[in-house]
Amino acid sequence: MAPAFHLVCSGCGFIYDPDEMPLVCRRCGGTLEYSPEPEYLKTVSFDGPITFWRYRPVMPPIKRPVSLGEGGTPLWKAERLGERLRLDSLTLKDETRNPTSSFKDRSASLIISDAVGKGFDSIVCASSGNHGASLAAYSAKESVACHLLVPKDLDLGKLAQMIAYDAEVSEAGGGIETAIEMAIEIEKKTGRYQATAELNPLSIEALKTVSYELSEQGGVPDYVVVAMGSGVTIHSIWKGFLELEEMGLIDRKPRLIGVQASGCSPITEAFKKNVDEPIELASAQTVAMAIKIQAPKFGAEALRALKESNGFSVSVTDEEMVEYGMEIARSEGIFAEPASAATVACLPKLVEEGAIDRTDSVVSLVTSSGLKTNDILKSLMGKRRSPGLGSRVATKERLLKEISTKETYGYALWNAMGRRMTLGAVYQHLSDLEGRGLVVSYMEGKRRYHRITEKGRRVLAAMDELSELL
Repeated sequence: MAPAFHLVCSGCGFIYDPDEMPLVCRRCGGTLEYSPEPEYLKTVSFDGPITFWRYRPVMPPIKRPVSLGEGGTPLWKAERLGERLRLDSLTLKDETRNPTSSFKDRSASLIISDAVGKGFDSIVCASSGNHGASLAAYSAKESVACHLLVPKDLDLGKLAQMIAYDAEVSEAGGGIETAIEMAIEIEKKTGRYQATAELNPLSIEALKTVSYELSEQGGVPDYVVVAMGSGVTIHSIWKGFLELEEMGLIDRKPRLIGVQASGCSPITEAFKKNVDEPIELASAQTVAMAIKIQAPKFGAEALRALKESNGFSVSVTDEEMVEYGMEIARSEGIFAEPASAATVACLPKLVEEGAIDRTDSVVSLVTSSGLKTNDILKSLMGKRRSPGLGSRVATKERLLKEISTKETYGYALWNAMGRRMTLGAVYQHLSDLEGRGLVVSYMEGKRRYHRITEKGRRVLAAMDELSELL
């Protein structure tokens, strides 16, 4: 009987034995990926509740699943957040509900299952945080020795998880790229199982199950928004939708939006320049450690997914990620790390510019909890619980005054305010003013303009009078 899955080089197409699993193609150095037989896919059906292992038939064969209860994460209708962002249908795929509060539990479950099934009692992995923490947990469950290579600027919450799960943690010194090189050398010298996400094709097979869940939980949305570091996540999600279409389970695919940090955006810059390979960066600066990758291993695949889906790629600032991490928490009760919050932080500008229509259905992938990161926690410790009433009123008054002089748009207002707050905060204030009937908005070309109403002028006059009295 012919195997249902092949291990294929994405470069030259050479087929390898799935049990062999070399790091790269020995012929051309290309990336290896599992490819299911089309005829096999047409025979697949799923049984049981929506969990990660419901989709075992579309993953390479595993002798015995190692599980901590991963997958089957909620798809929340974000009504309050959607109202603020002027989106009628915004949903959040909440991967913080996984056992170690990260979507990487999907990869760890499949990878440790494979390692144990093949008789390995030790693994090695390079990780910038979430993947390593997940592997440490699943390794602990099976008494597998776990050696993790991590960059110097690792989030403390993720390091704490690794240590708690009794992993051996070594600092690689440089970025994740240096850690990956060290993991390859250790595998060659020791024969440990290679569990690095950028090197193990099972990571793709695990992450594609997010697409399967989305299709069953809420149908196919117009857009799926994904944060990009190495590019493996958005590539995996696109692969999942391609398989679902091939199986005849969906009749359309979503458009993908890839988001990167403005201080580390090699894929987004390549997309803007319409090239097929990520732009080489001399340096990278961002608080979002989960997506701080200068040389994305799956950058070309990510760009291909974006183009094939007729999607697009954008970047957001660190300030916007932190701001929207707190906004997601305040509005929806989900505490997202900066990389996850990027999938919401990018939306105000896209709506403002008309790239996304208010009636479009949008799913933002929230990959990991903010409790695992340093930056949001530092921001919360350094601020009061909420801005004072006076500062919020003063901001809205300034916006009203600007709009009262001429009809204008969000980006111009942000400049007029001296950029002392995030662009997202300006959009939020505008949404509040519009909700109270003080301004109205309309589209002209790709921009959303704002005009003060008579009610707005009366409120502004009352504010002026009050200030004179005081």
